[in-house]
Amino acid sequence: MASASLEFAWPIDLALTVASHGWVHLEPWRWDAETGTLSHAERIGGERGTVSVHQRDPTRLAVAWEGFPGVQPSEILRRAARWVSADWDPAAAIDALGAGFAEEAALIVRGAGRMLRCSTFYEDFVKTVLTVNTSWSGTCRMTAAVVAEPGEGAFPEPAAIVDYGEERLRRVAKLGFRAPVLMSATRRMLDDGAIDTAGNGDAERIDHDYLIGLKGIGPYAAAHCRMLLNDFSRIPVDSVVVAHLRERHDTSPTEFIAARAECGAYLGLGYRLMRLKEKFQVAEI
Repeated sequence: MASASLEFAWPIDLALTVASHGWVHLEPWRWDAETGTLSHAERIGGERGTVSVHQRDPTRLAVAWEGFPGVQPSEILRRAARWVSADWDPAAAIDALGAGFAEEAALIVRGAGRMLRCSTFYEDFVKTVLTVNTSWSGTCRMTAAVVAEPGEGAFPEPAAIVDYGEERLRRVAKLGFRAPVLMSATRRMLDDGAIDTAGNGDAERIDHDYLIGLKGIGPYAAAHCRMLLNDFSRIPVDSVVVAHLRERHDTSPTEFIAARAECGAYLGLGYRLMRLKEKFQVAEI
C-alpha cells in the first residue's frame, strides 16, 4: 500500500464533511466511523484500486491507496483532494454568513462547510439524477446497480454508461425515466466538452443555465450539482427541504430564502450547515 499526505491552508474536518449529506451511503463509498477512514473504489486509466483517507490533524489528511500500477500519485491525490474541496477558500463564506448564520459560520472555522464530493463531477451528476422523484432507498439501489454493472465495482466513466445503453439502464439497473435523462445528458456533456472522458467537469462551463438546459434536469438537480461545484448561491429545494422547513422552522423555502437574503452567494451553504448542526448535534459526530 502506498501513502502520502494532503495539507491544507484551512482546517478540514473529515467527519463533518462525511456527514454533510448522504453521499457516503452510496456505492462505492465506505466510511469506518471507528477508525475515521473514508475510502472509495476507483478506476484510473483502466486500472482498478481503492483510495482511502483519514484525519491526521486539522490541516492534514493521510491518503493511502492499493492498486493503480503505473498511475502517478498526483492523480490519486487530486481525486482525494476533490472529495473534501481542498482548494476551496472559506474566508468569503465566513464573512457572508456571520450575520444570518453565526453558529454555522463558526463551524466553517472548525473545519465544516465542505460537502463530500465524488472523484469526478460526472459521478456527482449521475448520483444527483438518481435522487430525483424516488426514495432514498431507491437512490441507494440504483447507484449500487450502476456501480456493479456497468461499473464492475467502481463508478463507471461516461463512455461505459453510453455503451451500457438506455435499455439496460432501464431493465437491469431499473433507472426508469432516469435512463434516457442520463443517456441524453452524458452525450451532450461529452459533445460540448463540459466533461472529459474520465468524467471531470469544467466548472465554468457547467453553470446553472447549462445544467437547466440539459433535458430532464430541473432546478433542484441543477442547484445540487452546482453546490457540489462550490456554488452555494441556491438551496436545492426538494420535498425533504420543504418538509424540514415546515416542521422544524414553521416556514416555507420562499420565506426562508427571503429572510436570509443577506447571506447572498452562500445562502445554500448556510442552510446545509444549519441542517448538519440540527441533525447531528455536531459534537457527537
